[in-house]
Amino acid sequence: MPASQRPTRSWTISLVALLVGVLCASDADAQILVGDSSVGYIDSAVLGNQVRLRFDAGYDSRFADRAEFVYAQYGEAGAPELERGIDNHQELSAYLEWQPLENLSLFTDVPFRWIDPVVNDNTGGLYDIQAGFKTALLKDDRSLLSAQLRGYFPTGDARSGLGTDHVSLEPALLGLFKASSRLTIESELRYWIPIGGSTASGIDGSGEPRDFSGDVLRYGLGIGYHAYQGSSVNVTSVTELVGWHVFDGLHSNSSGQRLSAINDAITNLKVGLRFSDSTNSLFVGYGTVLTDSRWYSDIIRFELRHAF
Repeated sequence: MPASQRPTRSWTISLVALLVGVLCASDADAQILVGDSSVGYIDSAVLGNQVRLRFDAGYDSRFADRAEFVYAQYGEAGAPELERGIDNHQELSAYLEWQPLENLSLFTDVPFRWIDPVVNDNTGGLYDIQAGFKTALLKDDRSLLSAQLRGYFPTGDARSGLGTDHVSLEPALLGLFKASSRLTIESELRYWIPIGGSTASGIDGSGEPRDFSGDVLRYGLGIGYHAYQGSSVNVTSVTELVGWHVFDGLHSNSSGQRLSAINDAITNLKVGLRFSDSTNSLFVGYGTVLTDSRWYSDIIRFELRHAF
């Protein structure tokens, strides 16, 4: 489907639903606080005032311009040389969330990324900025279902490998359930919709141009268990399973071919520990890929979070 038609597909209904949710969400007094969320990779369903500083180190990326989800098409909108892979990348991001209304929070995420490609030059700088809002749809003292809309904006220099060179929208449903005083289950279902993006021709021998970017479904399930509850510090073990399914789009290989990315499926296992008190927390996590397809083979994450 041409990129110009993507915003008109049925997914626009999801965007309207998010706006309606702001007006229709429950006003129940029971609240789940930022500190009740322990996940480190899944987006949290909790609304609240918070600041977060996060550092990632990822390794061994292959076909990194797949569907222009992380990087723009090599040799075209993205880095100038066709790429065999990215040996490692580091990213430092600053996240701010503000809750002006009980059922509405606004957020922005500003990332800086450094990459070490195999072929193209090492580079670093501002990556694509994200911003959006969350609204609580259903909530009580043990569970929360939120809708989120996240926008990705091409503020990074895609020609240096620091962005996708197009806007994207990502409606999502986020959940949290406190199964007991020690066990919390969290989930996400996100649908990434690129607006624009580059094209490539000659994929199937017809010479017809095809969209390089493609829609991506992301889903995740996380379990947090309070392994230690002290008078001032709690320690929570966190296990998360995160998956992506690419519905369309292409990826480049080092020989200059543009190959289909349709039905590429990626699954990651993430584990970590969160150390927290009433307003602050430190998360230390590690993730590894479980499938042949991947965004990276391994990732290490450190996160500082403060709720106010």
